[in-house]
Amino acid sequence: MYIKWLNNLPSTPQDFLHFSKKILNHPLEDSLKLYYITLKLKAMSDSPIYKFLERIPYGIKFDEINKREYLLTLSVYTLRELLKEHLDLRLVKNLYLLLSKELPKDFLKGATPKHSILASQDILADLLTEEEKAKLPAFLKAKHVILSFEIKGTCEEIISIVPYLTNPYVLKKKDDKYEVFIPLSISEFVLFSLNLRKKDILKEELDSILESIKVLFPDCFGEI
Repeated sequence: MYIKWLNNLPSTPQDFLHFSKKILNHPLEDSLKLYYITLKLKAMSDSPIYKFLERIPYGIKFDEINKREYLLTLSVYTLRELLKEHLDLRLVKNLYLLLSKELPKDFLKGATPKHSILASQDILADLLTEEEKAKLPAFLKAKHVILSFEIKGTCEEIISIVPYLTNPYVLKKKDDKYEVFIPLSISEFVLFSLNLRKKDILKEELDSILESIKVLFPDCFGEI
């Protein structure tokens, strides 16, 4: 079994989608499990945030950064699930109105509302650029910067790591091996590494990747 950090993935949505589909050979739905976006939210009241958190789906990163100001990170796959299941929420409506302009049409294909949507005036959302995410405080960067990894092994080897996967992932069979593509935040990768090290799985490979991550994000490792 081996693990590889996919640190060459394009950051722009259209380039990422092309790379994922043409180079990694992922179908659209699998590609969108690996592409994450981060938004800064500002609410005029607590109600839309509380109602959203009551139904918060699997894999979302959410933090309050100031009074009624929040940071939200989620995959486009999760965004699509929100649009399909929770479009009655004011925050989800505003996310759609913003991201339908910012993301390629393919990203939301099949998940767009069948009727017109009105913006809610009591919550604002802004999509963060990679440069803005790089300027986040270390404790937020460790949680909201998402990295992608590929693990390849036999069926038994892959089964041994599945209990430690904390986000939606992509599983593919290639010849007699299985491939898992997993998105993890910096802090999630540290925990994932610790869990596998306890089982004496991929110890040297994980240590090498961790050192590479420390070089790029040295400030985060005083906060994890």
